[in-house]
Amino acid sequence: MKGKKNAKAVSMLEDITIKIGGEAGSGVAIIGLAIARCLKDAGMHVFSENDYPSLIRGGHNTVSVRGSTQKIHSLCGKVNMLICLNKQTAVLHKDELEKGASVIFESNHQGESVNFAQDEKRKDVNYVPVPLLEFAQKEGNPIFTNSVAVGAALALLEADFEIAKKEMEKAFSRKGAEIVQKNISAAKAGYEFISKNFSKARLSIPIRKKLPSTILLNGNDAICLGALRAGCKFVAEYPMSPSSSVLHFMAAHEREFELVVKHTEDEICAVNMLCGAAFAGARCITATSGGGFSLMAEAIGMAGMAEQPIVIVEVQRAGPSTGLPTYTDQSDLQFALHISHGEFPRLMFCPGDVEECFYGMVDVLNWAEKLQMPAIVLSDKYLGEHLCTTPRFDMKKAKVQRGGRAGDKEMANAKNFKRYSLTKSGISEQCFPGQQNGMHVTSSYEHDETGFSCEEGKMRTAMMQKRAKKLEAMDREIIKPKIYGKKDAEFLIAAWGSTKGPVLEAQKLLEKEGISTKFMHIAWVSPFDSKTVLEELKKSKMHLICEGNSQGQMRALIMEKTGFYIKNALLRYDGRPFEADEIAREIRRLHK
Repeated sequence: MKGKKNAKAVSMLEDITIKIGGEAGSGVAIIGLAIARCLKDAGMHVFSENDYPSLIRGGHNTVSVRGSTQKIHSLCGKVNMLICLNKQTAVLHKDELEKGASVIFESNHQGESVNFAQDEKRKDVNYVPVPLLEFAQKEGNPIFTNSVAVGAALALLEADFEIAKKEMEKAFSRKGAEIVQKNISAAKAGYEFISKNFSKARLSIPIRKKLPSTILLNGNDAICLGALRAGCKFVAEYPMSPSSSVLHFMAAHEREFELVVKHTEDEICAVNMLCGAAFAGARCITATSGGGFSLMAEAIGMAGMAEQPIVIVEVQRAGPSTGLPTYTDQSDLQFALHISHGEFPRLMFCPGDVEECFYGMVDVLNWAEKLQMPAIVLSDKYLGEHLCTTPRFDMKKAKVQRGGRAGDKEMANAKNFKRYSLTKSGISEQCFPGQQNGMHVTSSYEHDETGFSCEEGKMRTAMMQKRAKKLEAMDREIIKPKIYGKKDAEFLIAAWGSTKGPVLEAQKLLEKEGISTKFMHIAWVSPFDSKTVLEELKKSKMHLICEGNSQGQMRALIMEKTGFYIKNALLRYDGRPFEADEIAREIRRLHK
């Protein structure tokens, strides 16, 4: 460890949680990101989660950053350090503090000392007043308050200042050497102030070598990287929180990856453009949230009828209607499974973590093209925006597999080309628009094998069966639910999507208490692996399903597909993600 020795011994924290709070626009997110990166550079596994209302300024925002020497999947436990950019933060979150925690707050505001009422402070935590604004103004601008806070936090953690210096150089290099130096100076002022004045309030983290081959990433960016790896060449999107960063990421890398990125006038236009791009043979995606997804319903049906491999990323937020624009939910499962009128097959994948966002996106684009059908990737705000350290992606595991299209030589000899031929697998031959002998009709109407509209009953039945049959060609190993924990455990936890992380952390807590559990995580819901799900449920005596909606939508789907009803359900629908301890608490109650 570097830095001054403490006046009293400080225990080493192998797992630490830091929370930053303040008004929107005050720099909460910037401080959170900087601390997350610094903890990663210190050799820790990192998980960071934000909480903010839909306000440009004002309201109460927080970012929580957890660092651990072990791999982590979500937040877990109380707060060890609270960084307050306003007094409200110290008051609102005092009950979340671990005994011995440190609270950094502004010691002077407009020349007046910040005073707490007697009932606003805890006697078992350390309050650390720092002149954040004063140090920032010495560098010429209050905006440098963020860097002062980062320096102060690292000093309390007894981390080497070089970590902060490298982070400032990396974060602000594009703004020029002067801005980099001012941020470093501001961070150093906060660091030295703590080092000189608050040795007894310090916490301590283990500093080790940098984690090998890890990156700090969120789910939305991982989805973009997966799409790029899979050969996506067209993006059409109208921004809608919390999916907007997909458009931003793709637009920023448009030239580097030779993409066409369109900021469309609305979601209807976006999905219709996808239908055209897929018809032309381009891999394409759009991203939206529940409201925009609703507008896409009719065009998704057209893609189903025309058998076009479009991919829609739906990053869920709390509804209905405008709902809670910046909060999370898992309430669009049944809607996505049945979007658009009529019946047609669609792929539907619900990633549980950042790795699944990347590798799953490659699988989805591969299979959408192979099976010639629309696909939906159902994420949510929690997964889309939280940051975590994840192993660097293995490109050998992310293989690009294209769906077949006839080449020019084949089409030169083609006769009576039938785009929708009734094959045994249901998958018909395709060609590119404009190829010799490949003229055909693609429209929203029911049709015969050539694509011409047809209302004859037998052909309608044959086409319905043909489209449905295609799902049978999907690789059954890919769609199997993953099992975590002890395979012979009598207690099974079922969950889907982003609830994966909190359940994995809950399993750790329970294991320490001698309670063994098995966790079945369901990512693929169309096609749905009824056989494996039922087998796993039957192996265990006790069951609990956790999902972020009020009606138990996955529980209903499992009942529909397997006939098995999971009696116990832990449902959360306040717009916030599950916490590991609430899941562990429910399992303890059922386990008695």
